[in-house]
Amino acid sequence: MSSVPTLRLTCLALAVSSLAVIGCAPGGADPVDEDVASDDASGLGEATLHFEADYAERVEGELLAGSPIRVAYAASRLPACRGEQGGIPQWSITAHWRLDAIDGSVHEGAVAVAGLTNGEEPVIEPPEAGELTIYFQSTNRWGCTAYDSDFGADYHFDVDPPEGVPGWVGNAASVISRQTCNDGRPCDGNRVPLDQGFRFDTWARQRAAIAHVYFDVWEEGVTDRDGVEVWREVDARVNVRFDGQEAFTMRYADLYGRVGNDARFQLALRTIDPFFAMSSQVPAEACPDVVLETTPDGFYVRTSVELTFEADGVTLAPEGGAYVGVFEDYAGPYAACL
Repeated sequence: MSSVPTLRLTCLALAVSSLAVIGCAPGGADPVDEDVASDDASGLGEATLHFEADYAERVEGELLAGSPIRVAYAASRLPACRGEQGGIPQWSITAHWRLDAIDGSVHEGAVAVAGLTNGEEPVIEPPEAGELTIYFQSTNRWGCTAYDSDFGADYHFDVDPPEGVPGWVGNAASVISRQTCNDGRPCDGNRVPLDQGFRFDTWARQRAAIAHVYFDVWEEGVTDRDGVEVWREVDARVNVRFDGQEAFTMRYADLYGRVGNDARFQLALRTIDPFFAMSSQVPAEACPDVVLETTPDGFYVRTSVELTFEADGVTLAPEGGAYVGVFEDYAGPYAACL
């Protein structure tokens, strides 16, 4: 970061001159330098971002996903928009932050750092690894607004994953295909994003050479390095719940291999297939422990399944809560179950 002044100010004053003077110009004693004053505070943050009075920025500690980051802001960087009533500040400086996570998700928030605040320590807790962007806004009750934003470029910091935790988990996909590539491995062109769902039906059960779900994991120094026994270092799991079941059942995922800097894990759909009758009749006491429904033509029976993935405690799931697929078989053998 630059050590030269980086202040960008905008002041919007009301037309009434008395309010303009109160609202958009410093009044009374100089404000406390929050960066200095907060050095004796409770220290909630395991790391601290210092925004200093000389317009320098300094990182103290490591910025890690899931860990609090304290914001120590020198209020003298943004002197506009001061004003008091009855000795009470009528202005505040707010840090607006945005995290662009490695997995493509975006998280945003704001925390007061000076002036009229709620008294809590200004702390940001980024939920994931990625790029943290911050700018500061000063406002008061009379409509004044000013910014400290590095001339509109904002301030940028890298947030790393905690040690021993994947920095990214993603690329959930299914491959259900008779076609294979590269010595019997799945063809990349047959990968279907898992948020589009999948169907494991009678054709897949009888003919598919590949019928798996996959997800990828990146962990610095583990998945991107030769000679590491990734299956020992990464605890990869798939959580499975069929329609009618209250709880998820955990299964360990198998290591498929390395793809670029990522490790790819897989689960064979045949290992969780609830249908097994082939051509024989299934007695009532041996029915699958799932909710079954028939297709409108009555020829097939199906059930839905929910899947989520985990890697060392980091969960991969869509916003809806789980990826959803369908298992389907001929209805005849399951007459006693319907």
